[in-house]
Amino acid sequence: MKISDKIDFNNDWKVITIFIGGNDLCRVCRNKNYLPENYISKVKDAIDYIHANVPRVFINLLEPVNVTMLYNFKFTGLMCGIAHIVACNCAANPWTKAAAQRMVERVEGYVHEVNALVDSGRYEKDDFTVVVQPFFRYTLPPHTNNEVDMSYFAPDCFHFSLKGQTDAALALWNNMVEPVGKKRLNWYEGEKLECPTKSRPYLYTKKNSVASFYENDDFSAKNLAENRLLAKSAGSNDQKKAVTSSGGGVLLMVALASVAVLALVILGSVLYKRHQNKVNCSSRQRLLPNPDRSGDVRYNGNFQH
Repeated sequence: MKISDKIDFNNDWKVITIFIGGNDLCRVCRNKNYLPENYISKVKDAIDYIHANVPRVFINLLEPVNVTMLYNFKFTGLMCGIAHIVACNCAANPWTKAAAQRMVERVEGYVHEVNALVDSGRYEKDDFTVVVQPFFRYTLPPHTNNEVDMSYFAPDCFHFSLKGQTDAALALWNNMVEPVGKKRLNWYEGEKLECPTKSRPYLYTKKNSVASFYENDDFSAKNLAENRLLAKSAGSNDQKKAVTSSGGGVLLMVALASVAVLALVILGSVLYKRHQNKVNCSSRQRLLPNPDRSGDVRYNGNFQH
């Protein structure tokens, strides 16, 4: 940005979006370096660096995606099972009910730390601000025929596809034009694009949201009502998440191990057969005429019987 002739680095406003934490949550059951307090320490260091080196910045700080959806919802296909074991086994296959509950608590811990950092007022300046965008908090994967709609996901069944990225970007924009305290906490299929109003033609920060929070705004009132229902629903499901059986994850592990053993047996058989063929081929080649002897017929690649 400093060397670009298309931007006035010192005076133009910049929008930076930070969306990080999902991969940390996927490792938190195995490594204490990914506990919520360590996660937020690194986030704070990153924002502090931007604050010290880039003037006039609006930072979107997204709440981490709720990775516990990997075991609460049915992702179909063997490849999804393998991908989740490799990429996020902590969330996809907790071995016990206690481990499943700890994952729920870790996700909540990340969300709490993100909001606590911003609510501290550390970054509320006239030329710099950080706003938490919470649309992932209660977002659930879209479903088709009671199964996760995989068109929203990349082949690894973890990252978003182009379709998923598009809808997430739309949800982020909608959060940006909603007042702090009245932002929607989920996104859904078919969500429409919201626009700033003539009376409030700007992105919302904590400072400029204070006045609008008390205004009679039907759209924001609808958001608040929906958010209360989402929070109530999430609260009633916490116990379900805590007692979610890990049997499905164990069975998947056993099934994958069985498939791996079978694959190794088949591979071993194929390699052994190839070895035998090579030995037989070498034996037969020794019976062919010597191509260096005058008058002998050279081997043309076909065995003659």
